[in-house]
Amino acid sequence: MPSALPYIPQRPPFVMVDNLLSCDEVVVRTNFSIAADNLFVQDGKFTEAGLMENIAQTCAARIGWLNQDKPVRIGVIGSISNFEVSRLPNVGETLETSVTVESAVFDAIIVHAESATAQGAVAQCDMKVFVI
Repeated sequence: MPSALPYIPQRPPFVMVDNLLSCDEVVVRTNFSIAADNLFVQDGKFTEAGLMENIAQTCAARIGWLNQDKPVRIGVIGSISNFEVSRLPNVGETLETSVTVESAVFDAIIVHAESATAQGAVAQCDMKVFVI
């Protein structure tokens, strides 16, 4: 499992993905161990904003992986829809996020994302990302 860090523009302490589990043109999977000192942890739980950022950084890891021979590109979230949280994961859990590209037109990418831990589903959403 390679570290996701070389493929994303974010740097600590704002990194919300640890490893790139798999990646191809359509699907990318990452994992992330939730630490107590994480910026998005509140009362021992990883917040909704953290879940969204984890999904966005998983998208960024895909873009970076597919463009390894170029500088890391920046992505901007255009919209988030159908965001559903089943539960907020606890500190110490490992989040696994899968992002599937539904469509891509020029530098706009529409994805469906799902996040889970060993205890089950955590969140899902649809996201539109613009690569600049």
